[in-house]
Amino acid sequence: MRAWHGVLDTLVRERRSRLVGYAYLLAGDRPTAEDLVHDAIIRTFSRARRLDHVNEAEAYVRRTILTQFLNRRDHAAMARSKLPLLVERDAPPADEHAGEHDAVVVALRRLPPRQRACVVLRHVEGLTTAETADRMGVSEGAVKRYLHDALAAMRETLGGFGFGDRDDDEDLTAVETRRRAR
Repeated sequence: MRAWHGVLDTLVRERRSRLVGYAYLLAGDRPTAEDLVHDAIIRTFSRARRLDHVNEAEAYVRRTILTQFLNRRDHAAMARSKLPLLVERDAPPADEHAGEHDAVVVALRRLPPRQRACVVLRHVEGLTTAETADRMGVSEGAVKRYLHDALAAMRETLGGFGFGDRDDDEDLTAVETRRRAR
């Protein structure tokens, strides 16, 4: 068995759920997230690459997920075509912050793809502005602009959860920190 077979097996067995969670934040719905992860894994392992460690493979798959998400030209059309297929959305977490979580997901879904990607990379993945710019292949100024516009839109959407009170970009991080603390 080749070394990459073990890496692929470990990646799918141990890290798939994290990859789907990452893709879910970008895509906004579970079926599309599953498709993104599936396609990214196939793209990553269908070509000869030296991925000898699961961490390298996960990073490559994450990068592929982001690239696929950003390159979707017909993202909105595909999402609209899948709406009749959705019977019921994922059950919200049963805790006191469930409303905040749902509100953040809805606010993320309303953002254009590049703004959403910036928010996810910067506030969920914890990347710096420079790292986000490098990952997306844009300038740091573009990342700052995407973040500014995205957070302004999210403050407008999430005003009822205390997001409109501050001018810094810590608002989304505060909700994510409370959600992770559960």
